[in-house]
Amino acid sequence: MSYRYFDMEICRVFALYVLICLVDISNCYSYNLSQSTPAPEFLPAPFNVSFHVGDLAMLSCGINNLGTKTVVWRRLDSSFPLTSGKMTVIDDKRLQVSHVVHKNQWDLMIKDVKLEDDGIYECQISSKDRTVRRLVTLHVVEPKVEIPEINITEPQYVERGETIKLQCNATGEHYPPEEMDWFRNGQKISSQRRKGIHISKQFSIIKRKFTSVLTIDRAEMTDDGTYVCRSSNMQITSTKVIVLNAETSPIKRGTIGDKPIDKGSYTSRSAAARIPRTFLLNTVLLFVILTLRALPLYPS
Repeated sequence: MSYRYFDMEICRVFALYVLICLVDISNCYSYNLSQSTPAPEFLPAPFNVSFHVGDLAMLSCGINNLGTKTVVWRRLDSSFPLTSGKMTVIDDKRLQVSHVVHKNQWDLMIKDVKLEDDGIYECQISSKDRTVRRLVTLHVVEPKVEIPEINITEPQYVERGETIKLQCNATGEHYPPEEMDWFRNGQKISSQRRKGIHISKQFSIIKRKFTSVLTIDRAEMTDDGTYVCRSSNMQITSTKVIVLNAETSPIKRGTIGDKPIDKGSYTSRSAAARIPRTFLLNTVLLFVILTLRALPLYPS
């Protein structure tokens, strides 16, 4: 009995010793862990952002080592928070917090931003220390209104058989036009009706511009006329194309080289050029007549 009692006492002492060691290790571990946890740190992000009225405004706030703390967004001129964590505190459906876990982002998004949203915003970490915050200035500006316009290349003079190339550009107020058509002397031009006609189209959403290029490979005399381009938002402009006959001489066309001439002055110069020749012939003829009259009728 004495030995069994002794063994039980040893076991109790040993168990108490192990329990004390475990408690001390836990306390020591928790103390070291709390001491080694780094403080929250803001990630680099723009301090000033600008958006147009109606845009989706985004104010960035990235935080490392947030731990169990909460991110709060508020306006600097108001003590009442806008959001807390991922929850929107005020009654404004335009506000929302975009939280990206792997990037530690807590970005404030404002849909359909308005001029009254302009101001300074604060991304704050819930803490007794109010200095743990980051300020972002939001600038809201009126959108630039651009008047739609349309333009076309200048009038063209081409020889028969050469290439006709016309370009038309049209812009929209908010979006580029959806389509553009070509006409010649009131008749719609189609690449399917005749070979050698090509119509290329290109549009840019960013520039709000629609560009169409009309190309006719071998110009014919019937291609002469007024060309019109019309956009789907009913913008219209026109230009002239004059097809010259390459087989006609410059004089018949009314041109010498690249310069037009006056037909009347050309005729006058031609007549003037013929005067010396007529004068010479008349002189010779008069000399012959006088010589014949001077000769005797019946030579001796």
